[in-house]
Amino acid sequence: MNADPGVEQQPAPLAATRRRARGRPPSARSLSNRRARSLRLADYLLLSGPIALFSIVHLLGGGAQPTAALWFAAAIVLLLPAMVLLAGRKGELSLIWPGRTAVMLFVAVLGLAVWTLLAPASGTNSPWAAIHGQSAISLDRSATLVEIIKLCALAGVFLLGCFEGVRTRRVAGAVRTVITIGAIWAVVGIVMFIADLQVRQDGRLTGGFLSANSGATVYGILLVLSLAVLARASRSLRLGRTFGRLVAFGASVFCVMLFVGCLLATASRMGLAATSLAVIVFLVWEALSRKDSLSKRTIGLTVAGALVGLIGIAGADTLWARFDTLDADAANRSVIFTAHWRAFLDAPLFGHGLGSFSAVNAQQMTPENYGALRSIRAAHNVYIQWLEEAGVFGALPMFGLIAVLIGGGLRRSHQAPGGAIQRGLIAANLVVLLHGTTDYALQVPSIAAFWAYLLGLQFSYGKARAGK
Repeated sequence: MNADPGVEQQPAPLAATRRRARGRPPSARSLSNRRARSLRLADYLLLSGPIALFSIVHLLGGGAQPTAALWFAAAIVLLLPAMVLLAGRKGELSLIWPGRTAVMLFVAVLGLAVWTLLAPASGTNSPWAAIHGQSAISLDRSATLVEIIKLCALAGVFLLGCFEGVRTRRVAGAVRTVITIGAIWAVVGIVMFIADLQVRQDGRLTGGFLSANSGATVYGILLVLSLAVLARASRSLRLGRTFGRLVAFGASVFCVMLFVGCLLATASRMGLAATSLAVIVFLVWEALSRKDSLSKRTIGLTVAGALVGLIGIAGADTLWARFDTLDADAANRSVIFTAHWRAFLDAPLFGHGLGSFSAVNAQQMTPENYGALRSIRAAHNVYIQWLEEAGVFGALPMFGLIAVLIGGGLRRSHQAPGGAIQRGLIAANLVVLLHGTTDYALQVPSIAAFWAYLLGLQFSYGKARAGK
């Protein structure tokens, strides 16, 4: 039947738009697809489980004591099977396989650790061999066994991150959950600081850790991730202002300011330097990755953020006071590094056994370096400590494994959408890797688990392309 020539015909898309505007509901298929792409409250509750556990342990000293570390390891080992069963996504288990290279490197690390428990020591590596008879390479077998258990637990947390990271929408949800719970943890830490409830009272914010420098590592990671969420929220806001988008944007700005303030309150010099470099890398990468020109809002936010940071640094009296002792602290670190580098050279192939730092430190004490070594529990450099404890045969596979995981994340940053979150995750690695040159945050179990989870998110980012 021909249409009435006296009636104006509307193009099909325009007519459909007007029918929807008159109140006609969208199709069931459209609603189904929209629900499939959005996370439900139950999904966020599942995502919050491991992050809440990490944050609670942060407040309790990070699980640094051996007994606490074992209980924490037992808890995080159960996270992956619990999440799989509760989420009902058993079909995605095949996607968490990290690849043959990563598995072989991790097995090499574990194999070396077990070898130091079983292989007989020789020469100066075991000064007690003449008294106790034949002994193992490891100077502290019980500590090495604890470290092996902790490594297995970290592998489980990494796989949990891979499990949550296979779909980009869950990665974004996980990062938002990290930021939200991290903000709660930061506020609780501030309350503890004000109320003099911190274990360490030296005028610096610790976040519940035994060292303010450890807190600075976590605050730095959270700051970089908050900037990634802010960049994503800013881009969404450019598509149209809605109440939800305005709330997300405002919450992101609040979190950035909160974590900047907390980082400055730790008065951690290297923590501030490592985070600043990570932020610069993220912002430059984000600017270069955009096909469109930077908006005035983005430029304004960057300038405003820089001004807030400069004002905060100018008002951080404790931080400035610590810069006055920079030369003395550098000399102290130099004594520590020299002593423990010498310990590495005493057993360069297999090391002295994972977790044997205290025993090695006692051996290295002399009247000259006693003041620097007498009260430390870590080498304040994760790379020297790994070489000292695991030797070349154990440290190189671990360093190679970290490079493979971060390299996998870099490859996926070009293959999947939603790149701001992935760029933030990768840039946050710089906080850990750079701060580890002068401090021992990765020796704290809860921080190591937190980073392993983030590595899993970025490594498997968007593996499942459907329904992301």
